[in-house]
This record gives sequence, C-alpha cells and structure tokens, in this order.
Amino acid sequence: MRGKRFLILKVRRVGGREVLSLFDEQSGTIALPREWTDHAPPSIASGVLPQAPILHPACLIQLRELVELLKKRVDDAK
Repeated sequence: MRGKRFLILKVRRVGGREVLSLFDEQSGTIALPREWTDHAPPSIASGVLPQAPILHPACLIQLRELVELLKKRVDDAK
C-alpha cells in the first residue's frame, strides 16, 4: 500500500491507539493505526529526524532582547 492515497472516513481510538478508517476503491474500508500512515506525528526516536534543538535560535534572540529591555528598565529606575 506504500505510496497509495486514501480518503480518511473517520478517526477513532482503539486500545489507546488512534486508528484511521480509510476508503480504498478496490478493498472498501480499511482500518490502520495512525502510526502506520503518513499522518503519524514525526518521531525523533525513530532516527528519521535529527534531534530538535531545546530552544529555537529565534526564541533565544527574543529572550536576549527581553533581558536587555528589563535591565534597561531596572537601570532607569535607579
């Protein structure tokens, strides 16, 4: 079934796992665990993606700007 596209009819939870009910013109309705599809969230543990940074560089820049602003306010209040 790799590479085939299916219409998702519904999503349900079975035994703590999300299961997609899919429609296939040849087979009819098929139920597959979400993690078997391309609708599964990416998993860092799978080794497919590099480990995500703890903080995104843009967040660090914003944090630095905020700290500088707060320092300035403290200095101005003295």
